[in-house]
Amino acid sequence: MMKKYLKKTWEKLSKAFCQEEENSKQKINTRLHKVYFVLGLIMIMEIGVLYINSGVVTGINKKADKYKIAAITEADINTIAAGDIFDRNGVTIVKSEVPKEGSVYNSAYIDDYAYSQVIGYTGKTKSVRGFDVVEEQGRDYRLMKLYNEELYETSNINGNKGSSLNITIDHNIQMKVMELLLNEMTIEDRGSAVVLDAKTGEVLSMVSLPSFNVNNINEGIKTMESFDKEKEIYYPITHKGAEVMGSIFKIITDVSIIDSGQENFTAVDSNFKIGDTDIVNDYGSVGDTINYHEATVRSSNVFFAKAVLADGGQALNETAEKFMIGKDIELDFGTINSNWDLDLSNNLDLAYTAFGQGKTLSSTIVAAMMTQAIANDGVMLKPYMIKSIVRDDGKVLQEGKTEVLSEVTSYETANKVTEAMKDAVKSYIKSVEGEENKEIYRKYNVAGKTGTGQRGDENNTNNAWFVSFAPADDPKYVVVVNQICTTKYGIKMMDTAAGIYEYLFNQN
Repeated sequence: MMKKYLKKTWEKLSKAFCQEEENSKQKINTRLHKVYFVLGLIMIMEIGVLYINSGVVTGINKKADKYKIAAITEADINTIAAGDIFDRNGVTIVKSEVPKEGSVYNSAYIDDYAYSQVIGYTGKTKSVRGFDVVEEQGRDYRLMKLYNEELYETSNINGNKGSSLNITIDHNIQMKVMELLLNEMTIEDRGSAVVLDAKTGEVLSMVSLPSFNVNNINEGIKTMESFDKEKEIYYPITHKGAEVMGSIFKIITDVSIIDSGQENFTAVDSNFKIGDTDIVNDYGSVGDTINYHEATVRSSNVFFAKAVLADGGQALNETAEKFMIGKDIELDFGTINSNWDLDLSNNLDLAYTAFGQGKTLSSTIVAAMMTQAIANDGVMLKPYMIKSIVRDDGKVLQEGKTEVLSEVTSYETANKVTEAMKDAVKSYIKSVEGEENKEIYRKYNVAGKTGTGQRGDENNTNNAWFVSFAPADDPKYVVVVNQICTTKYGIKMMDTAAGIYEYLFNQN
């Protein structure tokens, strides 16, 4: 009986063990299948990633396409021409072809000198991207450098022409401004002019001297290097060279006076001292009592110094900040510069700054922005030069648009400053050369302000400025003209500005 029982028990145990062993085998097989399945998926995914990243099929992976284009470009550096550059009306400013063997340049400019300081030049060098501006000669404020990648971007790896730049500059205006500047100064002098659309902020013209022949770039570079470093040919004064502003800064002081509640402030227009330093007017000590309006018309250093001293300078500090003075501003044609450094505890610094002879420095475009803010009812717009960037397949990569940069002041204050600037121009007219130029200022109702910034150098040179807009009652254009390191006064710049206005209002 016991033997029979043990046998059955053994059979049950054996059967259970076998079943357990079979279950274990099935579990192991199931796990192995899962492992094989996962490994298979990983392999498929890896193959897919490799396929996508290989760039075999264009358009699946943009990064892979870019690397492939760069690789092909590195293999054959002479396959892609930079995109062309057109003015606002479709006039070809720069036409580029694939460089000839042994050359890094093959761009033809519509004019030798008018665009060299704005558009610059581009060349090919071996780099990660395959193309880049010649580093030892390029400067990052020129369009050719800023938009180098876009200029060489194509829609596919077989493309041989980069994207086109359409700029806001009007070629006809640019050439007229260049002509008028060269009537006033030489190609080697330091001077500039900027024309803005008062309502949109578009740059219609930007000319900076000295200039160089961009159609003969090798000689042009030698010319740049031969200039006296003081002329800073590598740094266009239109947007990089910050200079002493002189009396054009009084526009900002006007806004400060009105907005701080000092509109009714008056002062005797007589020379006075701060310590051992005389604060004087260029026209002498008159001795009558004047307000901000008459002080703007006369350009009284004495009045503006007394007004800011009475306030302690805090209002001027706040107003300058609203005008973006002292801020590096990123625009689509480069970072623009100015300088603001006011010591509120130093009365002499306050006085000098009030009438534009302190440490405040401005580039031409910053002065144009200041003027545009008054013309546009107190709203400063962001200047822009890129109208659009269009790839070879028609895709628009970038479009320019009007943007508000700063709410500088109220409509009422801007209007009061405009009235003072209108009367200032009326007072200047008698000193403008030629009856024709005088009539232009009357005819187009120009509001403006001259400035003569004393540089304080051993040659006693000035920065001559004229900032303006017209028509004063419904502004269309902002025009700023200057000449740096000159013996001229600001009022002399009105001759050039008159010619610019005559052309602007009479062009087709």
